[in-house]
Amino acid sequence: MTTITAKIVADSIAARSGVRLTSLLLRYPRPIHSELMTHRVFSRNASSSRAIPVERLIQQVIDDPFVPLHWGKNQPGMQAHEETSAPVILYDDAPRFTREGAWLAARDEAVRHARAFAAAGYHKQIVNRLLEPFAHITVLVTSTEWDNWFALRNHPDAEPHIQRLAQAMLQAMDQSVPREVGTLDWHLPFADDEETREAAQRYLRDRLMRR
Repeated sequence: MTTITAKIVADSIAARSGVRLTSLLLRYPRPIHSELMTHRVFSRNASSSRAIPVERLIQQVIDDPFVPLHWGKNQPGMQAHEETSAPVILYDDAPRFTREGAWLAARDEAVRHARAFAAAGYHKQIVNRLLEPFAHITVLVTSTEWDNWFALRNHPDAEPHIQRLAQAMLQAMDQSVPREVGTLDWHLPFADDEETREAAQRYLRDRLMRR
């Protein structure tokens, strides 16, 4: 159920300097977003929970919820290399849940509470916070500097889900052939060649007019 993907949307290499500039469209569990935000060499733009209607986000967490891919067993330190499948007791008089069943039960409770808040007239910027632990986020990331990211995140000691994300990003970059760009060429994700040329021409005209 958990979605972790990385797709190249623009990949350029400067003809003169050989510097590679890459933009990737990422989708990953919302709870690990703060980990990516610590890497300040990235230019980032992310989808916002405040912009998504409550029922749409609810449907997303029903259809494609974040469910852990690695169930670490409690132990000292930041890493949990050993996993556990211990059943979870949610109520004294209820049967034990599997780990996945208990997680989805928590999702269902979050959905129920979100709908109650929405029905009471609360704005989505409040209501959707209840759903974020079970949601995914879409992020556009652009950078020329990736070594530190891969050294830290594509590592056995990294948090398992962000390690999966780093692996998906590395695979996408390894399989991509960057486009060579000249001095006046632009790197514009989601723009085709004609749109890129028009944007560059408008920029040059504006600069000439300001002189």
